[in-house]
Amino acid sequence: MVKGLYTASNGMIAQQHKMDVISNNLANVNTTGFKKDGVIVESFDEMLITKVNDPNVSGNEVIGKMTLGCKVGNVYTDHSQGGATITGDPYNIAILGEGMVAIGVEDKEGNMSVKYTRDGSFTLSSDGTLLTREGNYVLGEKGKIVIPNGSNNIRISEDGRIFDDDKIIDKISLTDFENPETLRKIGDNLYVKTEDTIEQDFSSKILQGHLESSNVNTVKEMVEMINVMRTYEANQKVIHTQDETLGKAVNEVGRI
Repeated sequence: MVKGLYTASNGMIAQQHKMDVISNNLANVNTTGFKKDGVIVESFDEMLITKVNDPNVSGNEVIGKMTLGCKVGNVYTDHSQGGATITGDPYNIAILGEGMVAIGVEDKEGNMSVKYTRDGSFTLSSDGTLLTREGNYVLGEKGKIVIPNGSNNIRISEDGRIFDDDKIIDKISLTDFENPETLRKIGDNLYVKTEDTIEQDFSSKILQGHLESSNVNTVKEMVEMINVMRTYEANQKVIHTQDETLGKAVNEVGRI
């Protein structure tokens, strides 16, 4: 009877995790270059059940297997392509295909670490440095990318080279990954590599004057949210039924 409570409660915990992920996806439906997350739910390992202290059985008797329900096995990121939206801003780019832009993030001590993003909504600082909306540096082959004052005809080629008319300024640092599922989100639409991440040459294309939309499908996420809520409520009813049965066993059957 108590095992039923554990099984239902584990189901509720798993659905709560799924609800958190779905809520985050919906909150970022309009976030440039955002990649939605998904949840893999798996069952606990099965355990052998034995009958003990039965006077009719010599020793312990194996009566079958059971599991304590489900758990969240993994939260993964769907790196599928989002749509491209025209902005007309020469400093906006969208990646058509796989890969990411290298971003330099400085800490309070001025040390810079490299992160990665699909968000190509870049802007210029007062001194011409190319930045993300959060104020981080867009990295090129020469380090920080600086657009000279007076540049009026900025062109970004499909391979990431930045031109002022016909003069090349720098090339955006673009990286592809053999196993992008190993990247870890850290917030602000940024990713970091893990020990398992393997880099490979960038072979996709850059589209200037566009931004990549989020790959979140609002309708699908809302339908999944409804399914999660119904599953959560079903587990609640199981716990309520188990609680009522235990109450009767203690308060009524126990008096006989």
